[in-house]
Amino acid sequence: MSKKLFLLPALLLGAFLMFTPACGDSNACKDVDCGTNGTCFSGDCVCDDGYEIGASGKCDTESRVKFYGSYNVSETCGGPADTYASGIQAGSSITEVKITNFGNSGLNVNATINGDQLTVPSQTLSIGGGSVTVTGTGTLAGNILTLTYAGSGSVTFTCTATMTK
Repeated sequence: MSKKLFLLPALLLGAFLMFTPACGDSNACKDVDCGTNGTCFSGDCVCDDGYEIGASGKCDTESRVKFYGSYNVSETCGGPADTYASGIQAGSSITEVKITNFGNSGLNVNATINGDQLTVPSQTLSIGGGSVTVTGTGTLAGNILTLTYAGSGSVTFTCTATMTK
């Protein structure tokens, strides 16, 4: 028998053994508890939308909680900076928050949370007898939320707000 015919079965057997789990290999998720708001995948917790891994190592912390609180805001909209107070509180779903006194208007807007990112989806506000549609995005770093938003309608503007807890 030629050497080539002998090597082919040996290579096939080697490849089969390399890609076949050995006896005793365990499920990587066997001892992983992600809690009720997450699922284990390859030994790591993957949290449901609106949750992140907390101190317990489980998906038991609401992502939006870190945004909650009272903020001192410094905002520029093309002119001199305006300073005012605002706040963020729970919204109607696990991924939603409400920003109070948005843009120093006395009005509230809804925003969605994904990790440290905040999104103000398009919504229309009644301001001074007119209507303005606003949208924006922000990032939370420590206790500072940097928010950029724009409005169009009866007035048009682009603003950057530095919101500090």
